[in-house]
Amino acid sequence: MLSIINSSNLIGIKGFLVKVEVDITRGIPSFSIVGLPSVEIKESRERVKSAILNSKYKFPTTRIIVNLSPADMKKEGSFFDLPISIGILREFIKKDDNYLNESMFVGELSLDGKISKVKGVLPIIIGAKEVGIKRIFIPKENMKEAYYIDDIEVFCVGSLRECIEYLNEDINLNPVKGNLSIKEVEYKEDFSDICGNYFVKRASEIASSGNHNMLMVGPPGSGKTMFAKRMVSILPKLTKEEIFEVSKIYSSVGMLDDDLIYNRPFRAPHHTSTSKAIIGGGSSAKPGEIVLSHRGVLFLDEMPEFDRKILETLRQPLEDKFINISRVKQNLRYPCNFMLIGAMNPCPCGYYMSNQECSCKPFEINRYKNKISGPLLDRFDIFVEVNSIHYSEFNNKKSEKSKNIRKRVENARDIQKERYKGSSIKYNDDMSSSELNKYCELDKESLDVINLIFDKYNLSNRSYVKLLKVARTIADLEGEENINQNHIMESFSYRKAYYKYFK
Repeated sequence: MLSIINSSNLIGIKGFLVKVEVDITRGIPSFSIVGLPSVEIKESRERVKSAILNSKYKFPTTRIIVNLSPADMKKEGSFFDLPISIGILREFIKKDDNYLNESMFVGELSLDGKISKVKGVLPIIIGAKEVGIKRIFIPKENMKEAYYIDDIEVFCVGSLRECIEYLNEDINLNPVKGNLSIKEVEYKEDFSDICGNYFVKRASEIASSGNHNMLMVGPPGSGKTMFAKRMVSILPKLTKEEIFEVSKIYSSVGMLDDDLIYNRPFRAPHHTSTSKAIIGGGSSAKPGEIVLSHRGVLFLDEMPEFDRKILETLRQPLEDKFINISRVKQNLRYPCNFMLIGAMNPCPCGYYMSNQECSCKPFEINRYKNKISGPLLDRFDIFVEVNSIHYSEFNNKKSEKSKNIRKRVENARDIQKERYKGSSIKYNDDMSSSELNKYCELDKESLDVINLIFDKYNLSNRSYVKLLKVARTIADLEGEENINQNHIMESFSYRKAYYKYFK
């Protein structure tokens, strides 16, 4: 007897259809799984057998062959326990083949027949809907991931027996359904906690409004990490589209807890992290920190302490907003549209050009700064110096709250949303060089200021583009339709720290 049951597996952050073909024939009792299964799939033979017996069903004492089609693609994970069991117990199920052909089954079985939570359910459901599956059966523990998916019925089952009893119409189950409402996210860290450094606060507001990358330079304890951790508190709330984008990534790596992701990601990997942890990769081409930071913030504290090769691999994703991870049998593209916030000391001891005496020799300072290459520095739009403040400012209660800053950021992004309607651009930082002439028109006074800056500082072409993008964001914050010379001059003021420390 041959049974074909629909299931799914993950390629990166996308679900793809897998046909679980179960053939039960006469012969010496055996249980084989073919179709490039991973070790955990091969081990499912023992889980499936025990689960079927402990669910009070009869396990066939015949020859069983399970083929996972397409056979030329590597299958990983524990998704196939439930569909294999359904295929083996097909003779006990009353539903006809048409019903099963329109259905998909995903789940890991415990030895007692309970269905355990699996990772990647959200992209699997979305992938099932795209290939025309009408209903899908998933573990009950994955219920929250399925609440808000339309145009497909999702049934959450707690055990193998419960699943089969529903298919035999012995019990009734209702598909899960909910209305996605964007929750108000509360952050423990607030900008009102930070005293002084108003120039850095203004830079943070501009960076958040246009999704610009920012590098902070300052002595130890000046507040660089405090600023970085509070950046997400002034970013706009995720849209419904972005909630599914981010949640799909976290679901695929098993980092989605009880609900979808409603707050913007903030990732701060340690400087000892490997390239695979930051960029992604490995034999299964898993996403790394830059992908987990999608639509959020990637914070690299103590940037010069990171391996230089790892830092250089960030250059292309920062420009393209996606990362391609190529392996022999697959080529995966992950989205990584994030805001990069970097922080560093000006020298190894940390006190170069500060109020305290620096103990470093000139060659040590140069060697330290040269750990960050010129091309990578060119990827930053904003450079700011973070200064230590006097203790008398610690009790200053006049600092503005994050929610007030966020309102201005949201207004600026609404202007950008209206301006770029119908295009692939979401933020000012997404503009390509060819689109600057269309969206960043300059009057004569602004052109004169640009020419003066070029003559004096010899900007690179990329620096010129960054200068205009930041000026465009400043104009949006001011509610101005066109960029004027004041916007250009303020935009350039956020590059002065670059010339102070790196030139």
